[in-house]
Amino acid sequence: MYRSLLLTLMLVCSGFSWSQLSTNSPYSSQGVGDVNFYGDAYTMGLGNAVTALTDSSQVNLYNPSTYSLLAHQLPLFSVGINHYQKTFNSPAGGESKGQFTGITHMSLVIPFANRFGIAAAIKPFSRAGYQIHDHEVIAPGDSIFYIYEGKGDIYEVLLGFSANIIQGRNHNFSIGVNGKHYFGRIENERRTIQKVSGTEAGGMDIKALRAKSFGVEAGFLYSYEPSPDHRFRLAGTYRPGLNSKFEKSETRIFFNDYFNIGTYDTIVNSIGSGGEVYIPAKTGIGMSYTYTPTGDQRGGSSRLPSLTVLLDYSMEDWADYDERFEVGVNTGNYVNSNALRMGVEYIPHRMSLDRGTYVKFYHKMSYRIGGYLVNTAYQVNGQQLSDKGVTLGIGFPFVMNRAVSTVNFSANYGVLGSEISKTGIKENYFGFNLGINIAPGYDRWFRKYKLD
Repeated sequence: MYRSLLLTLMLVCSGFSWSQLSTNSPYSSQGVGDVNFYGDAYTMGLGNAVTALTDSSQVNLYNPSTYSLLAHQLPLFSVGINHYQKTFNSPAGGESKGQFTGITHMSLVIPFANRFGIAAAIKPFSRAGYQIHDHEVIAPGDSIFYIYEGKGDIYEVLLGFSANIIQGRNHNFSIGVNGKHYFGRIENERRTIQKVSGTEAGGMDIKALRAKSFGVEAGFLYSYEPSPDHRFRLAGTYRPGLNSKFEKSETRIFFNDYFNIGTYDTIVNSIGSGGEVYIPAKTGIGMSYTYTPTGDQRGGSSRLPSLTVLLDYSMEDWADYDERFEVGVNTGNYVNSNALRMGVEYIPHRMSLDRGTYVKFYHKMSYRIGGYLVNTAYQVNGQQLSDKGVTLGIGFPFVMNRAVSTVNFSANYGVLGSEISKTGIKENYFGFNLGINIAPGYDRWFRKYKLD
C-alpha cells in the first residue's frame, strides 16, 4: 500500500511540474531572472533554514556535507514541486494576480562505507515569468500598446561528495562539495503595437540569455553531543563568485501584422554572442539544537519525542552582478542581499520503525514551523525590497522493508515589498510544496545470502 502511494505521488509530481508555466514576478525581468530562494517541501516548512539542517531520512541539497549523514547504505531518491499564487498591487491602485508551478528538485543521494556520501541532483537556480501591459493614447480613438513578457529557467545540475572527517563518540565533523553545471535560457520580449483596421502593426525586440557554465560550492557541519539527550550543530556553506559562460542573442523585428509572419521584417538578428555573466558569491552559516530525551522504555509504553530548533543567516553579493558581451557591459539593477531564517521541528515519537500499539501514526509525523526575513537583491527607487513570511510543514513517514520513506507538505505566506509608493509593485503570495523521499528496503537492495 505504502509503495503504491509513494509511486503515484512521485509520478504526479514529475508530470505536473514539467507541464506548467513559470509565471511569477515582474521583478524577474532583471538580469538572470528571479533569484529568490524557494526551497523544497522539507526545508520550506522550517523557513528554509537549511545550513545546519540534517536528517537521516531527508535530503538537504543546500549543504553538501550532509550527504554522508544519511542512514547508512540506504540510497535516497527525492523529488518535489511547488506552486505559488501571487497578488500584485501597484502605486496607481491596480491589482493583478499571477501564479507559477515548478519543480523544486530531483535527486539521488547514496551514503557508503559509513563515512562517505555522493549525490546527483537537478534544481532551479533562477526563473523568469511575467507579462506587463501598458498603453498610451496619442489621439482620440488611437492608442499605442506596450507589452513586456518574459519566460524561462536556469537550472543547476549537481554532482556532490561528502565525507565524515571526524566520527567520534561526542563529535562529528563532515565536509562536502558540489560541482555544478548551469544550463537553461531566460527570454525577455518587448512589443509595441498600434491597432490599424483590425491588425496589429509595430515592432518587437527579443533578448535571450543562455547559460552553459560550471561552478562549485562547499560546506561543513560540526556536531557536538554532550549527552544522548542534547546535540548542537554548527554549519557553513560557501559558493565563490564566478564569471560564468553565457550566450546572448537579440532579434528585432518590424511587422505590419503580428499574426502574419509573412509581414515580418528582421532589423537585428544577433545569435550566439559569447560572453560572461557574474554569478555572485554566497555565504551561509547556521546553528541548530536538537533535544532527544532517552526516557524510560522499560515498561514498553514510552514515546520518545524530538525537538529541533534552527537558525540560519546567509548573504550574496548581487551588487557585483554584471553581463559582459561583445555588445557592451550591463551592470544590472541588483543590490547585495541577506537573509535571516529560523525553524522549529517537533516529532512526538521519533522512532519511525516502532510498531508498538501505544504509538499512533500521528505520533510519528513531523510538525514544522518557520519564518524568514530577507533583504532581497531587488531595489526600486533606491529602496531595497524586503521579503518576509511564515511557514508551516508536516512530514509523513512510511516504513517499507525497514527503510523509512517520507512525504512532506509545506505552505508559506509572505509579502515582498512594503510601502507601495516607495517600492513600486507589492507582492502578497501563498506557496504550497509537495516533496517525496524514497528509500529502498533493506531486503531488496542489501540482502545477503549464506550457504550452510
